Amino acid sequence: MIKAVSITGFIFLICLAFATPDENGYKLIESATPGILGALLGGLTAGISVIFSVLITVASSSGSTVKLEKFFNFLIRLKHDLVALLICLVASLILPYLRVVGIPLLVYPSHDFLPERDTFYTALELTSIAVSVTVIFEVVSVMFLLICNFQKLMEKD
Repeated sequence: MIKAVSITGFIFLICLAFATPDENGYKLIESATPGILGALLGGLTAGISVIFSVLITVASSSGSTVKLEKFFNFLIRLKHDLVALLICLVASLILPYLRVVGIPLLVYPSHDFLPERDTFYTALELTSIAVSVTVIFEVVSVMFLLICNFQKLMEKD
């Protein structure tokens, strides 16, 4: 968990370097991101169903239970990936609202070393996009790993 938080923090710092307080820039991101992430979440859910169907097919053949244990780590990571993508989707819906309204009971601090409020929110939106891209890449990698190793899984001992 610490590794994931530190990597996400590093991604945020990179996105902070690219973030802009320009209204045209963040309006473009805010209008496109939720629809794209929602479509990707639906597509990845379909992709995960393909992964499950392959594993169920392999599990239904005799003598394959030992081979399936290799993929349990991948299935747990897939669950975490889908949760991360869902969080990114919710963030892409909530961040535009928080940009306008702010966080209730909190005032954004003003300091020379802190970015502007709009820059900060743009960086958060870019971070959610970057995390979504890495999640998508990992799910597609797992699907190709299953396809490449399907023959080995189907072999009987």
